[in-house]
Amino acid sequence: MVAPKSSKSLAAGGCLSLFGLPFLGAGLFLSLIYFSGYAKWWRAQSWVEVPCWIESAELERNSGDDSDTHQALATYRYEFEGRSYQGNRVSFHGGSDNIGDFQQEAHRELSRHAGGKSSGSQQDARAPFRCYVNPANPSEAVIYRTLRWQMQAFLAIFALTFPAVGAGLVFGGLVGMRMLKKEAVLSEKHPGEPWKWKPRWVESSIPESPAFGGTVLILYTLWSALVIFPLILATAASGAFQTQGMAWLVLIFLAIWCIPAWFTFRRLRHRLAVGKPRFELQEFPAWPGGLLRGSILLTKPLPARAVADLRLTCDKRTTQTSGNKTSSISENVWSHQTKVSQDRMTRDFTGFRLPVGVTLPADAPESGWGADASVEHSWNLEFKIPGTPIHSVFEIPVFRTGKSPSLMTREAGPSISDTVSRDLPALLAEQRIQADFDGAGMPLSLICPPARHRSLIVFLVIFNLIWTGAAVVLVKQDAPLIFQIVWPLSSGVIWLSIFWQMLHRRTVVFTRNDLTIRHQLGPFRREETIPKSQITGFSHDTNMSSNNANFYRVRLENVFAKKKTVADGINRPATAEALVQRLEEWKKSS
Repeated sequence: MVAPKSSKSLAAGGCLSLFGLPFLGAGLFLSLIYFSGYAKWWRAQSWVEVPCWIESAELERNSGDDSDTHQALATYRYEFEGRSYQGNRVSFHGGSDNIGDFQQEAHRELSRHAGGKSSGSQQDARAPFRCYVNPANPSEAVIYRTLRWQMQAFLAIFALTFPAVGAGLVFGGLVGMRMLKKEAVLSEKHPGEPWKWKPRWVESSIPESPAFGGTVLILYTLWSALVIFPLILATAASGAFQTQGMAWLVLIFLAIWCIPAWFTFRRLRHRLAVGKPRFELQEFPAWPGGLLRGSILLTKPLPARAVADLRLTCDKRTTQTSGNKTSSISENVWSHQTKVSQDRMTRDFTGFRLPVGVTLPADAPESGWGADASVEHSWNLEFKIPGTPIHSVFEIPVFRTGKSPSLMTREAGPSISDTVSRDLPALLAEQRIQADFDGAGMPLSLICPPARHRSLIVFLVIFNLIWTGAAVVLVKQDAPLIFQIVWPLSSGVIWLSIFWQMLHRRTVVFTRNDLTIRHQLGPFRREETIPKSQITGFSHDTNMSSNNANFYRVRLENVFAKKKTVADGINRPATAEALVQRLEEWKKSS
């Protein structure tokens, strides 16, 4: 492992914080406008209604690149406690906009009353209108004190995103800089021991990671509740739900809030269930080819008859730079899963201990950066109890030491590829691919059932409900034509993708001389049989990315240069490569 590039990374962290300042400032300013809308509306409910005479009313139009905005303008006179006043405030939302048809409706209504009483004792030309006067300051008045829920919903989008993004960039950069400084100090203090370079590895036991993410989640849940619930309550109090059907769209914000609220609730339940778990390595650090031994330390016991899922994974993150753009892709290169029952737990003066023991591959990569500075490996031990909110992740230090076997000797032990090939059926089962192999390891069938990626489907459904709601609003609000076409069309494409993932089933059956690929979409079915003699080979590539992770598919190519997908949705390149090797062995078999 090479030493962390502290100076360059510190500069990047500082730039990240500076980049986030405009977002944070703009977000706080827009949030102030958002919350002041409720304050003005609530304060005006106690104002006194008095007659007013509209002297002038006009609709100002401002042309923009994409659409026009309007503002209803008016001047009016009113009397309060025997004194005459003049006002020009139409509503509490100043400026022009195209949110809903409030400006146009206000202008039409005010125009019908324009030209009324102009002064003292003149005969009224038209019937008076009404305005609302602040009894504590009679010179302050407004014609419309109603809550514009459309405008508040529009501002809520910015209040939910800009402060969160800005604060995340600013404080994330500051926290990152602080961590890098600590790592730089530790790397200088322990130059030949990289397993002591991270603050979480300095202590005798390893805490959960990342603690910062849990805090951010809770804070954002509280902030979003502070933004969303006033919108829903004020919309209900204004009577918009009874008079305007479109007002029910604000409940989409409540559906959005349920996402972080659910994870926050699980996080809090996790804390209540097991406290703050830690992982204690028996020999520090773990090394390739050795046995990773340790104990998960709990302050509270596990539920009775609970069975813990323990999974050790090695993830590879590759950073790619193209011009001024930098992106990263995460891949899982190795994993091992086991179960530990609650009756194996022991207790001592430190609390409760759950034993862990996993043999690492001899060619396992070291933690952190290697010779290639664009590639970083991390080893993580995942501990969870199915059916409960208990879920912890610990970052494990894995480094080659004097105890690590040489890769050039026969005693080096099994490699990552050997382990993956041996556990291929189980690894495919983790991807919800039902794979059946014979005693010689030859494939008999591969089944990719419908609704395999449940979390992705749930995300797409929630996202597209919001996207479809936005499309309805754009059509109703007579947005520019390009938006009325692109937004509904893209929403329809996403719905088709959701239905495909929910209903599509792919079955591949292997025989001695051919394979049959069968596609089924609900009651519709199509199959194709390809002789082994027409298959030129198998390969794997990426066909989808989600949350900075690649998903791989395995395909065959025939003599006509056509490619057919055999399996997809595999999130580990090693698993996809092992499946390709098995299929190549099948092709060569007689």
